[in-house]
Amino acid sequence: MLSTTGIIVFILLLAVAGYFCVMGLAKLYNRVRIGRPIDRSDRLMERIMGFFGRQDCQRKIAREPAAALMHLPILYGVILFILGAVHLALEKLIGLVIFGSPYFYLITEIGGILLLFGMLYSAWRRYVQKIPRLDTGTWEEERFIVFLISDLCLIVVAFFLSYGFKLIASPEYFDQWRLSMAPASLLVASLFNGVEPAMAGKLELVFWWVHILAAFTLIGIPRYSPLLHPAAAPLNIIFRYMDSKIEPMEKIDFEDEERETFGVNKLSDFTWKDLLDCYACAECGRCQDNCPAYLTDKPLSPKKLLAHIKEHLEEIVPGEPRIKMVDGHMVFDQQEQKSEDAEDAKKLLGEVIDEHAIWACTTCRACREQCPNMNEHANKIMQLRRAYVLDESDFPAEAQLTFTNMERNSNPWGIGWADRANWAADLDVKILGEAEDAESVEYLFYVGCAGSFDDRIKKVSTALVKVLKEAGVSFGILGTEEKCCGDSARRLGNEYLFQSMAEENIETFKGYGVKKIITACPHCFTVMKTDYKQMGADFEIIHHTQLIDQLIKAGKIKPGALGEQLKATYHDSCYLGRYNEEYDAPRNIIAAVKGVSLVEMTRSKQKGFCCGAGGGRMWLEEDIGKRINIARTEQALELDPQAIICNCPFCLTMLEDGLKDKEATDRVKVYDVAELVARISS
Repeated sequence: MLSTTGIIVFILLLAVAGYFCVMGLAKLYNRVRIGRPIDRSDRLMERIMGFFGRQDCQRKIAREPAAALMHLPILYGVILFILGAVHLALEKLIGLVIFGSPYFYLITEIGGILLLFGMLYSAWRRYVQKIPRLDTGTWEEERFIVFLISDLCLIVVAFFLSYGFKLIASPEYFDQWRLSMAPASLLVASLFNGVEPAMAGKLELVFWWVHILAAFTLIGIPRYSPLLHPAAAPLNIIFRYMDSKIEPMEKIDFEDEERETFGVNKLSDFTWKDLLDCYACAECGRCQDNCPAYLTDKPLSPKKLLAHIKEHLEEIVPGEPRIKMVDGHMVFDQQEQKSEDAEDAKKLLGEVIDEHAIWACTTCRACREQCPNMNEHANKIMQLRRAYVLDESDFPAEAQLTFTNMERNSNPWGIGWADRANWAADLDVKILGEAEDAESVEYLFYVGCAGSFDDRIKKVSTALVKVLKEAGVSFGILGTEEKCCGDSARRLGNEYLFQSMAEENIETFKGYGVKKIITACPHCFTVMKTDYKQMGADFEIIHHTQLIDQLIKAGKIKPGALGEQLKATYHDSCYLGRYNEEYDAPRNIIAAVKGVSLVEMTRSKQKGFCCGAGGGRMWLEEDIGKRINIARTEQALELDPQAIICNCPFCLTMLEDGLKDKEATDRVKVYDVAELVARISS
């Protein structure tokens, strides 16, 4: 046990470390609190228990074996080793032995070995291998990370040295069974077995204090650390959006007369949760490594987006709050922050965040899918777009044309709305407005703009009609009453236009008593399934691949054989895959077609690569870097397929354009899943 003086010193050091830790967390709170309020206090116990039971984060890390080999030993090593650190401190302070079982020593030593291995391997990856996505910087930028790695290693090594010398100083404390449970400490003892017991006792105490000082340094480090993600990340996961996997864009109340702006023009326009994301970011670069814009040399890095927001936040808001007494209570006093409207303050739009980066995003959410800490990047970008569109009226000319076409004819091409049902003129398809039994129809087939107006995608609509009829599905269409779903308008930042089209569609759906909706477009599928709920909609939305898969399983569709062997690869659309986690239905359908041999691209399923058309990018020029659809087409051509199968009209268009660019249209064809089934259905 420690002497009285030692105990007093320990308590004082603990108090200092605790003070620094609290001040560091207060610094985080002080900065995040400038964001707009948002309620994330509901279902609090479910949130907390969900955090402890959540395996998504570790699964995301495990997708990259080398990173998992580094991160998982650190994570589980810390958990196990903390038990040992607490045990050692209490035993030394007051002689209390909480865990008397010899197995405790083994657990502690395994934890220490895992932690030490993980930290050394992380240093190897960062400074020897120099993994590109980690963006290893100069000594000025890296010195804190070096200090952090060194401190954690010192905590573990000092622990083993202290226990090792205790083995020499007090051999009677450890019987043979306990010795076998402490391999690392036993190794230390064997290396220093020539040390006298009296000296070993002194060295045990020295290394115990080294261990404690290093541990207290780690506790107090949040006050000075620019890396607060170990504290912020758990909070970020606890306060996550819980109603669905993907958090929809905030609905703007345009009737709120007190609202002066509609997008994010400055930091205080973000919510506090948006700002917390920036501190939860570990800057691991997984988002960047999977971002199609970044990988095709666009000026967008999801990692740097959060870093730039955080840097600007730290310029605007002072580092630490002051402590003062109010009515006899100690409170944190908010220091006066720098005005974002000051002449010398950087503007968030254009200066802090590059305008080209904002418009480069395809909203594919590969960043969100790969982030272990559940950061939202795409929503921030779309909020910034709202500022450009609704507040600044400063956006690409192509977007203006798209908005005008939607306003006048409710489709991005600007084709006359009266022609919306022409594709179905000879197909004997029931139009609800012309049918006496409209309410008896089971499904509304929401065709969408591409399926109604684009000559190539009309063939997909026709194929789907054939499949539905052969399966005996009761369905109808709206014809000229159908409006654009509004997806592109919302992703491009024109929330007002989105809401007007969504409200018209919902009113029409309800007018015909629609309960179930089929769509062949993942963008329509997602916006109606998720975003329309904000407008009071409550429909059952099903993607055509999901319905066809169900019909095949029910025996209502019996796919035949192609009559030839077809080597095909499948392209996962972002909005069906990452947004809705539907990866199996299209593959089930392809597997049911005899004669098709499916080969998967390296970037598939959760790691699928965007076609480049999402987020309204379908309607914008792509004049920076390599075209995303070309990059995706090249990935497909590496497999030398005869066909590329997809489930989205945007993807189909972009991939066919990519094949034209690569002069491969004579040997590779692009098909929608419905077209494949229509060719061979009985």
